[in-house]
Amino acid sequence: MNHNVVERWQHIKQALPSHTQLIAVSKYADISDVQELAQVGQQDFGEARPQQLRDRAKAYPDLHWHMIGPLQKNKAKYVGKHAYMWHSCCDLDVAAQVAKHVQGKPLPTLVQVNISGEPQKQGIQPNDLPLFLEQLNHIKDLSIIGLMGMAAKNTDAHASFKLLHQCRDDILRNHPEAKELCMGMSNDWQQAIEHGATMVRIGSEIFGAKQG
Repeated sequence: MNHNVVERWQHIKQALPSHTQLIAVSKYADISDVQELAQVGQQDFGEARPQQLRDRAKAYPDLHWHMIGPLQKNKAKYVGKHAYMWHSCCDLDVAAQVAKHVQGKPLPTLVQVNISGEPQKQGIQPNDLPLFLEQLNHIKDLSIIGLMGMAAKNTDAHASFKLLHQCRDDILRNHPEAKELCMGMSNDWQQAIEHGATMVRIGSEIFGAKQG
């Protein structure tokens, strides 16, 4: 057993409020470490590469595999077929392609909002969010359950997380099902908790520095 991985996971779990879900970002992790965490109760894992999500979801169907990275239309089928949740919805054409491949119940989906102000980052601009959600409502087989956003690295994350919380509150009147607030990673999850995160995504602080 990789005691370091399990101990780091336990330390974080103990620090999280009961209402905050931990997504263990396993995109660079050995599958043996994923297995170890599954044995101690971690069910939700985040993947950024669609093919790896597909392969791991097929091999470990009892675990919850979250698609957390950018997605192109030609890889949308892997997410529609195999993801437990999609975290990075911010393009209507990609969303339509994902929806085509959803099997069974609608796919829980988070809309990515650009809260860092960085032009190179993906995400809907906060002012464009109401229109985007209205258009997204016309795409069947996606269930919009909340928002996701990432603060800029090496900056004070509080302003970004406060903005995402406000965006979520602003849309609840017309989208009462969109309650989830996914924000916070290894370097800033404590700040995200202060601003009401219902999901945090933590990779290196659990699995160690990324490999490969």
